Amino acid sequence: MKRLKHQIYYENDYTGATVGALLFSKDTVLVDAPLRPDEARSWLSELRKAGAKPRRLAINLDSHPDRTLGTQTLEAQVLAHRETARQFRRRAAIFKALKQESGAEWEETSGLSGLRWIMPRVTFSEHSVMFFDGRELRLEYHPGPGPGACWLVIPEDKIVFVGDAVVIGQPPFLAQADIEAWIDGLDLLLSRPFRGYTIISGRGGKATAQDVNAQKKMLDGIETSLKKISKKKSTANAEIDKLANKLLAKYRAPAKRKAFYLQRLKHGLHNYYARNYLPGSRSQNNH
Repeated sequence: MKRLKHQIYYENDYTGATVGALLFSKDTVLVDAPLRPDEARSWLSELRKAGAKPRRLAINLDSHPDRTLGTQTLEAQVLAHRETARQFRRRAAIFKALKQESGAEWEETSGLSGLRWIMPRVTFSEHSVMFFDGRELRLEYHPGPGPGACWLVIPEDKIVFVGDAVVIGQPPFLAQADIEAWIDGLDLLLSRPFRGYTIISGRGGKATAQDVNAQKKMLDGIETSLKKISKKKSTANAEIDKLANKLLAKYRAPAKRKAFYLQRLKHGLHNYYARNYLPGSRSQNNH
């Protein structure tokens, strides 16, 4: 458990996504959840030792199973974007670990079947502001990485939890992405309003301006490459697979993770391409 300041913590060693916690005099605010139930219980135990109160609010920064499936174990009220709630309603109430090959952590984690999705009790559309012990917490909608994606901004402490807007040391998830909106969010992170902020990535912990710029450069390159591929429609699938391999080479991934990350890239790129470049897709309809 890593301390930021003023009873604000994060941990990026659990399975799934980076998690965070803010400890107040009467409440504990949790940012996402460890994927595995045993790790979620360990997280709560560590927080109790640090003085966390039993009344808990869990914030889901998006609907990805890696960060939301473990919410049941946290025994908390849930707050999320309304699109995250909509994504949950489209799923079976009880989780079944069926192989999807999207390169997500839950696909390689045992013991998850039977968990329930915890529906958000409170949702928001563009932004939401809360106060705990006089400290402002602001939720902002930034849909780039996927539907319902948002940031938790703590202005007084200059800390922002950005979920999968910035992913460090591993490929991003692209299947449900809006790259244009994603890049807009990264530009905002690099602008004056967030100058001096500590950025907590949803996968990788503390992020630097260099990490944000690297994420932006990668996304720009992906969009440019897919536009070129769209002009070679007869060989699109093969070209997308080549692009996935080229992108994977940019990561110093352990050998045992390379096939896993390559699958994530292929799944994301093929799905993104289908949504944006095939006939009848959003991009095609805008021309």
